[in-house]
Amino acid sequence: MKAIYYKFVCFSGIFLIVCFLAAGCQQKTRRHSFEKIGDFSIRILPNNCKELRDGLGRVLLLVPRGQAIPKGYASAKVVRIPVRRVVAYSGYMVSLLRAIHAIDSLVGVTHVQDYWLIPEVREGLEKGRISYVGESAIVDFEKLKAVRPELVFTWDASLVPKLEELHIPVVITITGEAMNLDTRLNFVRFVAQFFGKEKLADEYVKRVRSTIARIKKIVLKKHGTRPKVIWGDIYEKRVLVEPGNSWAAQMVKLAGGKYLFDDIRGSS
Repeated sequence: MKAIYYKFVCFSGIFLIVCFLAAGCQQKTRRHSFEKIGDFSIRILPNNCKELRDGLGRVLLLVPRGQAIPKGYASAKVVRIPVRRVVAYSGYMVSLLRAIHAIDSLVGVTHVQDYWLIPEVREGLEKGRISYVGESAIVDFEKLKAVRPELVFTWDASLVPKLEELHIPVVITITGEAMNLDTRLNFVRFVAQFFGKEKLADEYVKRVRSTIARIKKIVLKKHGTRPKVIWGDIYEKRVLVEPGNSWAAQMVKLAGGKYLFDDIRGSS
């Protein structure tokens, strides 16, 4: 009788542990089923589908190739994944594609060959694998359409109506407020969803954070005090500076510098 009792107790204990672990796994899954990265968001749906919101809050439904569109998303802007042909409007976006080993998907850019320092882009433009589709402010839509992009990454929200008219999915990569550093770093994880490169994106973010910490130690050791820094650009005869709430200002401070426009708030 005692043996039966002990077996019952042991079995009950194991059963409770299994239930606890299963519940924990379910909770973990739920925790990671939705993620906000600044104003961008990622929602994991059944069957490897994903619902993403870009910088304008537009909903994009990512659906694996050959798979039916989930119910309730008939009117959604659908992007088939993994994306194979991309046009990118900025060097920043191209750099992120390179970081997650997705640069082979790049078929169009808005800068001429001399602008680029990234070897894959220079070579791609030279050999015709990548096309120059015009400057970002005056894109040649005939050229853009000719490269048959499955997705366009751009900061220019005014292009959305035209690209939708051409049935080309588009992602707006900026928001009304300046991106803070955490959003800027983790934005690569948003981009990675289109290519199935989530693990590489996580590794990239860890490397960048480690590099920032290392630079901070070097700067403080060398200078003793925090060097004064400004971050800006000259655009259309105006000097534009990054506000104190921007990723650039936060990067300066995190790396050991004193940002001179720290009291300014605004868009990037």
